[in-house]
Amino acid sequence: MRVAARLSFVILGWLVPALAAASEERSSALHFGDVLDSVRAHDPRIREAVERVRKAEAQTTAARGAFDPKLEGAGKLTTGSYYDLRSADVELRQPTTVWGSELYVGYRVGLGVNERWPTYRDDQTLSGGEVRAGIEVPVWRGGLIDPDRAKRERALRNEEAADQGLSVTRLDLELAAARAYWVWVASGRNQGVARELLELAEQRDAQLRRRLAAGSIPAFDVLDNERILLERQAFLVSAERAFQQASFDLSLFFRDSQGKPIVAKEDFVPGRVEVSEVDGLEVDQVIEEVLACHPEVERARAELAAAEVDQSLTRNELAPEIDLFFEYSRDLGERTGTDLDFTLPGNVFEAGVRLSMPLLMRPERGRAGAARAVVAERQAKLELVSDKLRARALDAASAVEAAHARAKLSAEVVETAAELADGERRRFEVGSSNLIFVNLREQQAAMAQMRYVEAVSLAEIERTRWETTTRVDCRAQAR
Repeated sequence: MRVAARLSFVILGWLVPALAAASEERSSALHFGDVLDSVRAHDPRIREAVERVRKAEAQTTAARGAFDPKLEGAGKLTTGSYYDLRSADVELRQPTTVWGSELYVGYRVGLGVNERWPTYRDDQTLSGGEVRAGIEVPVWRGGLIDPDRAKRERALRNEEAADQGLSVTRLDLELAAARAYWVWVASGRNQGVARELLELAEQRDAQLRRRLAAGSIPAFDVLDNERILLERQAFLVSAERAFQQASFDLSLFFRDSQGKPIVAKEDFVPGRVEVSEVDGLEVDQVIEEVLACHPEVERARAELAAAEVDQSLTRNELAPEIDLFFEYSRDLGERTGTDLDFTLPGNVFEAGVRLSMPLLMRPERGRAGAARAVVAERQAKLELVSDKLRARALDAASAVEAAHARAKLSAEVVETAAELADGERRRFEVGSSNLIFVNLREQQAAMAQMRYVEAVSLAEIERTRWETTTRVDCRAQAR
């Protein structure tokens, strides 16, 4: 145990200066607004959420790339047989989001090596080559939705979910920072109260020893005060440890301009804390807005929408593949005088249909069943998120009112307990009281101060919880 204790003191002795060295000196009290500004500017969890948004944006850009125009070309020389051919072909295709259709234009030229002879090949053209244009339209499968459009729509929904996730992260960090800050404030004030309590016992010890030397009190009173002194010393050690722990927890939210954690000192603790007033809580109206456009709800809806895209795609894949196509082409240039030339000039129109359909479709049916399950899962999640938000808003409103009432009552107890402790000490000085009652009154006064600070801290935490739960802007969501 002694080795472990020494090791812990060594670690703390190294850790505190190391973190404090990364801090920036302050000459004033640390307020929650300072911590919140630090969180917004330097917290790595916000940077992590921002990078998730950038990743989603990049994936959306990649998904949109499926609809970029494509240029393809090829050239070849066919020789070694009786009829030779030189040919080249270039085509520009443009996929569209209109019913999965795809437009294309192209140009090709195919001429024999010896232009006096026909090649009797399908890709022969007149001397000026052939121009063509066409459209391909999926009638059933791939009409309402296809993999490329599904990927783009899913990427958009995931981008929206990531953006809402960033807002959720900011709200969660604000509440977590409030908890860490007010626990730190309460532990810092409690440490001061414990130190004042110990100082009273030390002052009384000197007075009692003078009385003992004068023979006016028995040695028993001095011994009893020594016990009180030791108890208050132990109480101070516990309070100091609680403040150290709270300072370390706060350093995760309070950082310098380089983003390094700052271990806040006792000098940073505000000298006076008061509960902030809260305007009327219109719970019913606020809950409607929260359920309509809170970031957690919006994120869950975006995730559900992404799953519904997959469901639509897999349902469409169960349909037969029926594609219509239409093409117009025309050869250009002079005739070579061969018999084949008479089949090339003029406008050529070509229309047709293609059909393809797997018979068992087990992969498609399996993917469709999995997609339906994911949609049902996301719907249940959205319902749970809404229920939790409703319960959280109701509980936060109730907690704010109760915490404010407790803080006001605790403030009155502090004044009463302090007056009783002062009066008991004066009675003790004139011999009308004893050490037991003095100690009891001082402990009651100290506990009253601690409970008041804890009540104020809890009231501020609950106020922040109410604000982060109900801070929504439905007009911004509508835009």
